[in-house]
Formats: sequence, structure tokens, C-alpha cells
Amino acid sequence: MFAQALNEIVGRLEEANARHLVDRYALIGGFALAAWGIPRATHDVDFALTMGASDPTGLSRLLKAEFQSGDPDDPLRGVFRTSVIAEGHSIPIQLVLRPPRWNAIVFQDVESIQVFHCTVPVVSWQALLLLKLYAGGPQDLLDAQQILAVREPSPGERHAVAALAKEMGLATVWRRVLN
Repeated sequence: MFAQALNEIVGRLEEANARHLVDRYALIGGFALAAWGIPRATHDVDFALTMGASDPTGLSRLLKAEFQSGDPDDPLRGVFRTSVIAEGHSIPIQLVLRPPRWNAIVFQDVESIQVFHCTVPVVSWQALLLLKLYAGGPQDLLDAQQILAVREPSPGERHAVAALAKEMGLATVWRRVLN
């Protein structure tokens, strides 16, 4: 069921990319955790994306999605929400637009990984960790701890993540996750 949904939304995103409506996209959320070796139950599929066109109308139409713009003080620039019917189930899909300062982190070192027999660009484990710190909910912080436990980052990798966490205003949350 999720394989079918993932294949369909990736197909839509590839078409949007070909039409220059999307510049980049990458899997985030529970399926990105699974791609990095952390099993996590989830009911939806989440992607980060950057738009090629400034008007979300064309992308909304192509993705068959509803666009909700973020408020000026919202941490998200906007979210496209859609769903895919797979094996009789509606699978929610969220496509998240982040502020420009996050895009450099989210789309750095994206890796194509097989997820449900579909090759999907997935954010790096470091970017996923920072996104989890930023979200800051109890499950997000547990996810961040799981990423660290599974990835076993070297001291150099930990230092690099700490520097990015500090740059993004997440140093306190980072220290809490380490303890």
C-alpha cells in the first residue's frame, strides 16, 4: 500500500520537476527514518521541497494538492496536502516548504535510497536529526536519539551536527538529546 503511494507521489514530483514547478524534493519524516535504519510506524508520507515557480497554483493542480501558506511567524513557508488511494486506503501526503535558511541544510547531501522498491531522494541523517530537533515534540526527540543510536556518529560528525544546531538556534535541544 505505501509502496504504491510512494511511487505515485514520486512520479508526480518528477513531473513537477520536469515542468520546473519543483526544484528539489527529498523524503523526510517517518519513512526517511526507516530509510536510515530506524523503524517507525507512520500513517503518512512527508517530503521537503523547493519550488521552481513562485506561484503554488500550478504545483497544487499537478499534485492534486491543497496549498496552505505559512504565516509570517510560522516556521514553515507552506504545506501542500494531498493523498493517494492505494489498495483502498487513503495515504496522506505532506509536501513542506521550509524557510530558505533551512533549504541549504535539508538539501545538502541528499541521497537516493531504495524505499519500497522505489528510488527516492532522502535527506541525510544529519538533516533529518536537525529537523527532528526543530520539531521538538516528544516523539521527535526520541527519533533524534534513535538516529544517534543507530548511526553512531564519529566525534567529527557530532561536532558538525552541533555546529549546525547552534547555527539554527537548536543548541539547547541538541544538548538535551545528547543527555
